[in-house]
Amino acid sequence: MFKLGFGGGYRRLYHCGYYAPSTIGVYGVPRTGSGVVGLVCAAPSVFNPGQDWYGETFKGMLTQTLIPGARYRVTSHWLQPTTNLPPPSMNCFSLGFYFFKSIHPPNAPLRGCATFRPQVQIDPSLVPVSSYADFTIDFTADSCYDAVMIGIFCNDSTTTPTCLQVGETDYFDVDDISLTKIADPPPGFSGFTASEIEICENECLNFQDTSAIDRYYRTWYFEGADTPQSNDSSPTNICYADAGSYDVTLVTVYECGRDSIVKEDYIKVSAPPTAEIIADTSVVCFGVEKILESVSNNPVIWSNGESTPSILIRTPGLYIVKAENECGLATDSLTVEFEKCPCEVWLPNAFTPNSDSKNETFGAISDCILKLYKLSIYNRWGQEVYQSASLADNWDGRYNGQDAPEGIYVAKLQYEGYEEDRISEKEIRQILHLLR
Repeated sequence: MFKLGFGGGYRRLYHCGYYAPSTIGVYGVPRTGSGVVGLVCAAPSVFNPGQDWYGETFKGMLTQTLIPGARYRVTSHWLQPTTNLPPPSMNCFSLGFYFFKSIHPPNAPLRGCATFRPQVQIDPSLVPVSSYADFTIDFTADSCYDAVMIGIFCNDSTTTPTCLQVGETDYFDVDDISLTKIADPPPGFSGFTASEIEICENECLNFQDTSAIDRYYRTWYFEGADTPQSNDSSPTNICYADAGSYDVTLVTVYECGRDSIVKEDYIKVSAPPTAEIIADTSVVCFGVEKILESVSNNPVIWSNGESTPSILIRTPGLYIVKAENECGLATDSLTVEFEKCPCEVWLPNAFTPNSDSKNETFGAISDCILKLYKLSIYNRWGQEVYQSASLADNWDGRYNGQDAPEGIYVAKLQYEGYEEDRISEKEIRQILHLLR
């Protein structure tokens, strides 16, 4: 059994046992401890004459899975024992470390060259004879590997006639192997963009995955769209029929895990504008004000330049309201006609200023546009106790800062208003009862 270290320190690797000097020379001597791995490669004629190349490797599980994009450092110690075997005339192979995922082990034939190449390679010509040399090599993991194969690997020239001539054999000892993470991977992220994020009803748009790591499989979820789900890398022609704000979700599965990102209310779909004028009638008496109200899902502007939801009109004519947004334009119109109607002004004959929120003030009541307005209130001795010059101002039943006494008062109203399309001067006198 053996383990390959991962982390701030390392674990030493031992294999086989101590070998005393033999007839072929001194080999199998550990660098430290009591064990070492011995590896041999040979020309075809040594073990299988005329057919296959032979190179030994060993493999095992890592104590931790490699992180894609992280930087690692492999340290190992190699020597060529002083055997009596003839060395090869040229470098027909590499020493190295091949990292892989245990669920997909590499195909390493018993005889012959494999198609894979190690991520970490050591030139065998740099390995000294009789003394261990330290080889420290950094590499970046490109997948979530959890296993490693260490040994002698063939290369492009291994099977050529000039490599490993008949009788040529090479032998290596390797000891004290460590694997250390020296840098974290660059930050990866999941992300996506849309060709537009504000559209109108029944319009379509496209999406683009902008994730910073390679994805093997993705699923998009489009809330409110006519295509609620897609597995395309860049979905196109995603359409929305109804106004609203909608989420978009991207779930990704990649080589070493899964991730997801949700953008809430990312796509905003607007409805075309609406505009309608609301009025109880289109006929108004001369001298009477009229309110026109609009109903719209957007801000409006009237033909007279006003931009409030309702307007007060005093003259006949064509009135137009308009609402506009990025999805279109909507208008409505109303022709208002004025008729000759009498101007009616009415004075109540009593009021009760007793703080019960009912009939608390006294004043004229009229829908007319009054050009002149003067209301005077007199007590029984002819003293004026109140005066107003505006139809909007009413008497609250007080005089000189005090509550006026109950009793009979006289109200006198002088005004000018429309009468048969003409301004007429009028006067009304009214007995008034002040009750508390």
